[in-house]
Amino acid sequence: MLEAISTRSYRFVAVVATLLAGNGAAHADVHGVFRIGVEPLGLEPSDGMPFIGNHVGEAVTAYNAAATAYNRAHGYAAGSTMASATIDRSDLGLHTTLVTFAPGLDLGGEHVRFRIEGLLGVSDRVRAIGAGIYPLELALPLRGGAITPYLIAGGTLRWLGRSDSDGESGGLVTLRAAAGTRIGDHMVVELGVGLYLLGGVYNSAVLQSMSGYDPRGSAPPPPADRAVAGGEQTGMIEYRSASCCSYLRSWNRLPSAAIWRSSGEIAKSLPSRGP
Repeated sequence: MLEAISTRSYRFVAVVATLLAGNGAAHADVHGVFRIGVEPLGLEPSDGMPFIGNHVGEAVTAYNAAATAYNRAHGYAAGSTMASATIDRSDLGLHTTLVTFAPGLDLGGEHVRFRIEGLLGVSDRVRAIGAGIYPLELALPLRGGAITPYLIAGGTLRWLGRSDSDGESGGLVTLRAAAGTRIGDHMVVELGVGLYLLGGVYNSAVLQSMSGYDPRGSAPPPPADRAVAGGEQTGMIEYRSASCCSYLRSWNRLPSAAIWRSSGEIAKSLPSRGP
């Protein structure tokens, strides 16, 4: 019995070795790509919004109570230039333009690929760090691969922090689709659509300070968007380009029929010493 198992092991090793040594029919490669993009964020709060919706309502209530108490304590009439105006949810949106740097890897064959990338975004209001995963990319090489249009779909997950103040942090989730063109091995142009975005920043210390605000002081209550800012967005149009697209590695994923035949012949030629 041990001899039979040993013979099967020899055959298995011989087949695997032949497959790995042969040339395959399906070619796959990996490209390192460094993309730079521009994302115009316009996150707007809404009723029933997940994650930060409750914080938005709390911030509006706390700020309006503090502003009313401040105006009353200092004798400012509503609407005067010295008075603190009340707010609503729309005042707590997050509007900024992220410049995004995205080093990544594109893996796969000529027509079906996979992308994973790191993300670093900066703006005058927030900074964003995270990753993007695109499980499906469909490409159509033209002119011998000199020009390759493609469609891609996936999503990103990023940490958000305020760049103009300390203590506020949050997150940003994006569902994204894009169309682009690879020009040779050194240029990529891509136009994307943020199908759905959800995110924002939150600072519990500022929210607590508004709840315990003393209106007798000379300073008005802190801006409510320092406590929370964010919301949802759909249909964001953004642009990316890559000036570097370096070839890293190629391999053969699937063996050709000739290799399958030769591996079978090798297995058959091995001696059988079973009972």
